Amino acid sequence: MTAATIQGFSIADESDREQEAFTIRVLETTRSLLADRDLRPLGSAQSLADRLVAALPDAGAAWREVVGPVYTSQGLQKWLGITRQAISQHAQSRRFLRLITADGVSVFPSFQFDDEGQYLPHAKDVLDALAQGIDDPWTWATWLNTPDNEGQTYADRMRAGQWQLVCEHARDDAAAWSQP
Repeated sequence: MTAATIQGFSIADESDREQEAFTIRVLETTRSLLADRDLRPLGSAQSLADRLVAALPDAGAAWREVVGPVYTSQGLQKWLGITRQAISQHAQSRRFLRLITADGVSVFPSFQFDDEGQYLPHAKDVLDALAQGIDDPWTWATWLNTPDNEGQTYADRMRAGQWQLVCEHARDDAAAWSQP
């Protein structure tokens, strides 16, 4: 095995070259974005790095293949700048989707947020329609994030302004799910 090292950062596994290159690009981009900012008032380098990493979605969890990367409640709080109570209210009102893992941890699929943290448009309408057929947020997440024959997910279509079509499909599928 060979190890590539840049500024003290190394990834030893040769099979991770693509991940390594991407991580290096992220670090370099972050460095350039922060070049003119005095970060010292924000705390120690370690605590700031911990907060930055906590705000990233978890791309390595087992559910990744089903719903993609997810945010933890803490990560979402830091990224969106809202309280745990606000996150809970948004989830309860179905403004966005919360999943509960087998060990009781709340996670939030990242596909439902854009790069600026905006929620899927009309998520409440679609989630309410899906709930008429089955009360299972994991099923809803899978439904929203599975590509169709054209390679588009329902989440993609919602983002593209086709929420009414998505809502119609949600009602149809919910009706089929509720059949005995």
